[in-house]
Amino acid sequence: MAQNGKFNGALKSSIICITRRKKLFGIICFIAAIIIAVILVESITLERLNIDGNAVSTDANIAGSKTNIPSASEQNDLVKIAEEAQGGSGKICYLTFDDGPTENITVDVLETLDKYNVKATFFMVGRMIDENRELARRVYDEGHLIANHSYYHDYKALYASSDSFFNEIDKTFNSIREVTGEEPFKLIRFPGGSYNYGDHAKVKQQYKALLKQKGYYYADWNCLDGDGESGNHTAAQLLKRIKSTAKSDNVVVLMHDGCIGKTTAKILPSIIEYFQEQGYEFRRLDEIPYYSD
Repeated sequence: MAQNGKFNGALKSSIICITRRKKLFGIICFIAAIIIAVILVESITLERLNIDGNAVSTDANIAGSKTNIPSASEQNDLVKIAEEAQGGSGKICYLTFDDGPTENITVDVLETLDKYNVKATFFMVGRMIDENRELARRVYDEGHLIANHSYYHDYKALYASSDSFFNEIDKTFNSIREVTGEEPFKLIRFPGGSYNYGDHAKVKQQYKALLKQKGYYYADWNCLDGDGESGNHTAAQLLKRIKSTAKSDNVVVLMHDGCIGKTTAKILPSIIEYFQEQGYEFRRLDEIPYYSD
C-alpha cells in the first residue's frame, strides 16, 4: 500500500507537473500569438503606409517636392501659384535658365550660383541633356531643379500635334529621370512661352488643358533680362531689363544658359546682387511657400 501511495503521489506530481507545463505552454503560445498578431498588424500598417507614402511621394512630385502648393489638377500655372503664394515671409526670386545644359555657359552659371549660395531652376532641352549628361548631373548634384523644356526645341515639330508635343515631353522626362535617378518634378516650360498670342497660340492653350489633366505644371515668367530676344544686347541693357520687369514680390526670372546666354552668364553676379539689395531670397520653383504653416 505504501508503494501504491508513493506511486500515486508520484503520478499525481507528474500530472500536476504536466498540467503546469501545459498551462505554461498555453501561456507561451498565447503570448506568441499576440506577438505574431502585433507583428502582422504592424507589417500590414507599414505596407499601407508604404503604399500611401508612395502615393504621397508621387503627389509630391506632382504638387511640389519641397512645398505645399495646390495640385496640378487644381491649378497648374506655376507662375500664378508663385504670385499668389501666402506662405513666405518676404520677397522671393526664382531664377530660371532655359535651353541648356551647355559646356560654355552652364558651367559659368553654376560657378556663380555656387559663389552666392543660390539655387535655381534649369529648364533643360532633352537633346542637350543626352549630349551633356555629366553636366546635367552636376546641375542636379549642386542642388538645382531640372525641369522640362521639350526634347528638340523645334517649334514646328513640337506643336504639330498633341502626340508630338507629349512624345517630346515624355522623352525629356525620361532623360531627366536617367540623369537624376529619381522621379522628376512634373514641370515644363513651353518653348516660346505658353502665352495666347503669336505662332501656335491656339494649340498651346489646348496643351495646357491636357497638361492639367495629366498632372503637369507649366511655368512662364514675369521678369526677364531679354537675352532671348537678341544676341546683341549689352550687359547694361540686360540688367536694365531685369530691373524694369521685376514688379512683383514673387518674381520668376527668364534667362538662358544655351548659346544665347553668354552675356547673361557674365552679368549674373550683378543680377543676383540686385535682387539681394531689393530684399529677395532665392528659391527653386519646387519650393514655393504657397500656404502658411
